[in-house]
Amino acid sequence: MPKLKNKKTIKKVAKVEAQPIELRGYDAVVIVSSKVKSEKRLEVIEGIKKVIEKLGGKLNKTDEMGLRDLAYTIAGEQSGWYAGLEVVLNPLTCAKFEESLKQNKNILRHLLIKK
Repeated sequence: MPKLKNKKTIKKVAKVEAQPIELRGYDAVVIVSSKVKSEKRLEVIEGIKKVIEKLGGKLNKTDEMGLRDLAYTIAGEQSGWYAGLEVVLNPLTCAKFEESLKQNKNILRHLLIKK
């Protein structure tokens, strides 16, 4: 926290800290490994939903796009199961959400875009 030199600065900092954080909409695309069976793939999506809810967000819509060929090999795989997600998250928790996607070994790639 910066050093506060006068009362005006203190008031400005207090205003910034007191403002509530609004949830923001995001579109996410995840590529699940083609080696994952159908039941397990649904568990991966359900796990993503649980992480979102744990972070105080909401999964509005899931769109499974099916098995598609990849443009290039990722982790030795030529294809993957694509899923599109409409997510509402606190902007401060996006990094934690992306980190959880990176740590999931069944997810080859992910992309999170602010709406």
